[in-house]
Amino acid sequence: MGKKILIIGNGAKEYALAKKLSEKHEIFITPASDTLKEFAQCVDIRETNITELLEFVMENDIDMTIPISLAALKTDIVELFNNNNQKIFAPDKNAAKIIFDKSLAKKVLYKLRIPTPKFGIFEKQNMALDYIKNQKVPFVLKTDDSNSASVFTSFQTAKNFVETNFIEKGKRIIIEDYIYGTPFSFYTITDGYKALPIGTSITYKHTLEGEGGQLTSGMGACSPNYKLTVENEYFLMDNVIYPTLDYLEIEGSPYLGILGINGILTDEGNLYILGWQSFMQDCDTQTILEILDEDLYKLFYSCVIGSFSDELDFIRLNDRFAASLVLSCKNKTNCENIISGLDNIDENTKIVFYPSVSKNRYLEYEANEGAVLSVTTTSATAAGAVKKMYDEAQDISFNSVYFRKDICKLNI
Repeated sequence: MGKKILIIGNGAKEYALAKKLSEKHEIFITPASDTLKEFAQCVDIRETNITELLEFVMENDIDMTIPISLAALKTDIVELFNNNNQKIFAPDKNAAKIIFDKSLAKKVLYKLRIPTPKFGIFEKQNMALDYIKNQKVPFVLKTDDSNSASVFTSFQTAKNFVETNFIEKGKRIIIEDYIYGTPFSFYTITDGYKALPIGTSITYKHTLEGEGGQLTSGMGACSPNYKLTVENEYFLMDNVIYPTLDYLEIEGSPYLGILGINGILTDEGNLYILGWQSFMQDCDTQTILEILDEDLYKLFYSCVIGSFSDELDFIRLNDRFAASLVLSCKNKTNCENIISGLDNIDENTKIVFYPSVSKNRYLEYEANEGAVLSVTTTSATAAGAVKKMYDEAQDISFNSVYFRKDICKLNI
């Protein structure tokens, strides 16, 4: 008999996880979206209203809660649920600070001697501007609490970014070197003491082909990342994951949940870590789920009840290759924007909707500006998965549809 699971968050990663878990379990989710309602029961409770969420969980006999959204992780939800004997799979607020506090993340990377691009953190506008005057281009700018970053190739354009962000008091600017290479994500599951890899991906975050344009939350991904060697993965476990877990345990906040890292693999074989992830990213969650050969609920449950370290020595992965492509709407007009072609998609192709997608009165999907959906396909080879992915994407259309034409092709 299936379990009752509450997922908090409604992005593409939450959609992918909820859809996967709904194959065996009863899923509840908040906030609501038109597409989530197709396979989950949407709950009308704000993701930060942790008292009401606790009441809902206790009244409805929810077996496990999985808060994924950063808004939820910034609250005391984990502590509150644990104090009331409710099973919850997520890091507590203090452990998750390395995820949503970008300045702290850079400081911890430096403290633990984890290789990371050279950086500066600035609380005063004039000091940030003085720094970028002599900064080698291109370079990256991001704010302390931002989930995105911008790449700049001139002082003048960067100056505008700095001045705009310092209008808001308390915001800090992080400036770091831009590292050329292959972006990667490396994901583990952990109970706070033991960690096991659950997958890798090549992530594509630039808007334009050839890794040009602005950085986004993701334009596509490929899993596994076949450029990462076994030696690379051992290095990441021994020199990034376990030092991070040890640091958080010493700080009094053991990390329970999925702990991922984003980085760059240079052509010379060097690894640079950009930061941590508290879950898989929107653009690569489905690709990771496609190569995982485990019961997700059992994995999460073993971490929550404390049996993970004793029961598991490795996570089973299949030998398939998964490729994912994000379709975006570049310019939304006031007219309806129906998504067509979904009926022609192969039953083995996975479609993940972003929360911007809505349904009209005729139950047709409508696209809004920004990321709309992702198409994920699998094959025995990387080339096969990529070809299938683009073949399927060509059948889907809506006004101002845009997607990169070189996802995975740069690395095959």
